[in-house]
Amino acid sequence: MDATSAVALERETILAQGVAFEDYLNGKYGVHTEWIDGVVIAMSPVSIAHNRLRDFLSDVFRVLLDLTGGGEVFTDPVVMKPTPDSPARQPDLFVVLPDRAAHILPNLVACAAHLVVEIVSPESFTRDRGVKFEEYERGGVDEYWVIDPKRREALFYVRDAEGTFQPRMLTGDVYTSVVLPKLRLPVSRLWAEKFPSTREVVQWVESLLEGEQ
Repeated sequence: MDATSAVALERETILAQGVAFEDYLNGKYGVHTEWIDGVVIAMSPVSIAHNRLRDFLSDVFRVLLDLTGGGEVFTDPVVMKPTPDSPARQPDLFVVLPDRAAHILPNLVACAAHLVVEIVSPESFTRDRGVKFEEYERGGVDEYWVIDPKRREALFYVRDAEGTFQPRMLTGDVYTSVVLPKLRLPVSRLWAEKFPSTREVVQWVESLLEGEQ
């Protein structure tokens, strides 16, 4: 275990130690957990607001992928383990495009996602901005979003040619994804009191695509 992981574990609720990864995957320690070098940690429950934001982004990604090049969208508690040496995490939301589909196993995504979104909660502030940032960068994630509803702050990072996350800026209020280049997301939508219905999301995404024709 590296020093970063060791320090991070000091802030976590540890459920078990010395656990083989295969034993973790069988669900013995619950489904809302993560695995770091044999240590199983508990994840805190998400708020209703957190869940609504995740569902909104999930709808956007699923509709966009369905109307363009395909791919899959996963949410917690699906496990992602980018490399054999990586921790096993359950990101709030992540996208895997077709070129990595072979790594989608029955109970595990055994590769780096193309796009990962973590929605910050009070207990995950340090983890999402520090520990997971480094893990996802090292593991090969192409694009990483950190969304903090409490502070109304959204940070976006993309992987450069050297494998390092670099900040990606907005154009006004709009973020244009690298992994999903047809997505132009007004960031202010992330702080809405009420999110669009799935039907409204479909209409919005269709309008995005029509605008490029």
